[in-house]
Amino acid sequence: MPRQSEALASSIIHLLNVKMAKLQDVWDVIGIQEEKRLERMGSVKNHIEMLLNEMIHEEELLNDQLNEAIHNWQEKLQDLCSELLLDLYKADKNSTPLQLEKELRDEVTTLLKERNFRMEQCEILLKEDQALCTDLCKTPYYIPTGKVPSLQQIEELKNHIMSAAKEKEHRLATFLGLRHEITNLMANIDHVPDTTFEKDAVLEQEDLFFLSDENIKSLEVLRLQLVKRKEELLTMQESLKEQIHSLWITLQIPTEQQNMETTGPICEVNAVLQQNLEQLQQMKIKNIKEVITGIREKLHTYWDKCLYSQKQREESDFLRSENFTEELLRVHDEELLKITLYYEKYQELFDNFEKWERWWKLFLEFEKKASDPNRYANRGGTLLKEEKERTQLQKKLPKLEEELKLNILKWETEQGSHFMINGQKPMIYIATQWEQHRFKKEQEKQERCIKKDDAPICRTPLKRPLCPSNTPLSKIRKLNGTSTIISSGSACNRVIKTPRKTPNAGKLPDPLQRPSLQDKKTIDTSIPNVARQPGTFNALVTSYSEFSRDLSRKSNCVKGQLNSTTLENP
Repeated sequence: MPRQSEALASSIIHLLNVKMAKLQDVWDVIGIQEEKRLERMGSVKNHIEMLLNEMIHEEELLNDQLNEAIHNWQEKLQDLCSELLLDLYKADKNSTPLQLEKELRDEVTTLLKERNFRMEQCEILLKEDQALCTDLCKTPYYIPTGKVPSLQQIEELKNHIMSAAKEKEHRLATFLGLRHEITNLMANIDHVPDTTFEKDAVLEQEDLFFLSDENIKSLEVLRLQLVKRKEELLTMQESLKEQIHSLWITLQIPTEQQNMETTGPICEVNAVLQQNLEQLQQMKIKNIKEVITGIREKLHTYWDKCLYSQKQREESDFLRSENFTEELLRVHDEELLKITLYYEKYQELFDNFEKWERWWKLFLEFEKKASDPNRYANRGGTLLKEEKERTQLQKKLPKLEEELKLNILKWETEQGSHFMINGQKPMIYIATQWEQHRFKKEQEKQERCIKKDDAPICRTPLKRPLCPSNTPLSKIRKLNGTSTIISSGSACNRVIKTPRKTPNAGKLPDPLQRPSLQDKKTIDTSIPNVARQPGTFNALVTSYSEFSRDLSRKSNCVKGQLNSTTLENP
């Protein structure tokens, strides 16, 4: 289908032909000669040619203007893409210059709007960031002046502002908390702000204080200083109260007159307590004799707690002085302070030794009850309870002795001397107690054996004569957990019992489990020599051959008879 422009061009040619024909008709009517017609035709041709040339020149000029505009728009577009850090715009290759110029112009307009928007947004964000960083004393986010920020820079600037805002909020909360605490501490210890920083932190408005890291750290240091000062004042207050209480006891002040209830700042309370202490010290000087007597009683109490020997106590000559002066009072106070600190430092050692003595006495009581035969008549579970407590004590005592040994080692290392109790080392004293306990148990055992040997002989009628051919050599019975050996003699049958081992014998310390050689000899000699007597069996036979030999020797006795059913209990 032909274009409209081509149709319009054809119509123009047709119109030109029609008009020229009509012009010739006019010329015919007029009668213009051929020469004039040619002249006039040349004028028409020139006029039409000039008009068309002007039109062509204008269109060519328009084409040049379009090409120049396209070039300019491309340069601007390239600069904007470079500033905005965007990719270069790629136009359609099939576009005409007029279309290309319009596309480039529209794209430049869009990028100019984007550039202006970024600049305005960046300016606003930079002002906000500058304000936050000024409060926080931080370096603001840097973007060169006049440079168009990239999208990444704008995003980083926003994140920087958000981080600064959160940090400011956190620091402001920290500042307000520290300010409130510092204000209370200053009021409590009666401290007046004297430095510029303290005045700015406490007296100025909160929005005028720079929330820098250094200022927050300085506030924390100030708070710690005030807390330390408060603790020192409280320690001083407790010391004053202890001194006042000690003087109340020393001066025997009635309870209704003992009053330390004071309110207000710590400094004021300490001032009141100091005044009361000075008054009591004046009273102490006036009643110096009673005070020294009370201190001496305290010294004796501490000496008992610290296990002082009589020799150590006699070294304090000032205790025997009757010249009650302030100098003597000072010496007593120093000695009391010295022994108090000494007791507090090694209190664990003294408490452990006191605990050991208390447990040892309880252990001896349980051991004494264990040897009492009447305890089996007990009802109500008391015997089982005592046995459990006795077992627990046997476990606790060695552990406590080990702990006491470590305490003594620490004391001797620090003091550079041996720790003594009544002139004896504690561990030797403890070992002696165990040895005495073991020796006492051995003595009781020997006494029981002697009582058994000395018991009266019980005569019973014989049931059958001793016959070597059909009578067993011996019969051994176990009654109530004891080995019973029946021996025949000329007068009676004798029964010798071997005591059962106690269940807790293996739990006793080494001194109780391993008797000395001398004690073994004593035990051996304390048993009656039954085997050496004629007509009796050896009660301490160690093998079957010995038992047969004793039985054969006894069979030679005419009157010897073996009773297998009658037992004699010593």
